[in-house]
Amino acid sequence: MINTQPFNSGGTGFCTGEYAKMATKKTAKKAPAKKKAAKKATSKTSAPPVATSKGGPLTGKIARNKHFTAKQLKEQLFRLLVLRERVSGEIISINRDSLGQSDRDPSLSDQGTDTFDREFALNQLSNEQDVLFEIDEAIRRLENGSYGVCEMTDVAINIERLEALPYVRYSIKAQSEIEKGHSTYRPFGASMRGI
Repeated sequence: MINTQPFNSGGTGFCTGEYAKMATKKTAKKAPAKKKAAKKATSKTSAPPVATSKGGPLTGKIARNKHFTAKQLKEQLFRLLVLRERVSGEIISINRDSLGQSDRDPSLSDQGTDTFDREFALNQLSNEQDVLFEIDEAIRRLENGSYGVCEMTDVAINIERLEALPYVRYSIKAQSEIEKGHSTYRPFGASMRGI
């Protein structure tokens, strides 16, 4: 049985297991009432727990990692959860504030301004959703034991870098190679020459 708990006061996302404990750590007095309400809501509406694009709910169990201590991994998980809640709130705010209908007169100049504002908000929303995806993937890497390991070089990423950007996938050296366009990483297997 999955025990779900809302991520934030808006109830926009759900977390399970250790995530629920960590996300509601500061509001322990209110947690029992919310758990009952969340259980009732899930039995009627069967709202799914947080899932990433690769499917499956996030379990909240941190896998062992040879590069970092359990304490460091728990701290990173907490950072990711706080960041996830903040980004989710920003996404909701952008949707509510910027993408709603305008109350202006339908003059041509106002329509141009509204169109520009709407396109800017959509771009900002897309960026926030990309960050949310990366956060979910970082949580997934925490669960499978590959968190903090560069996906290109298989070397541990500096803890200072992870503290600054907890969802980062690459070491500084690998990231600079990617940005230069000299990446030697081939995620889809062997080259086509051998065929």
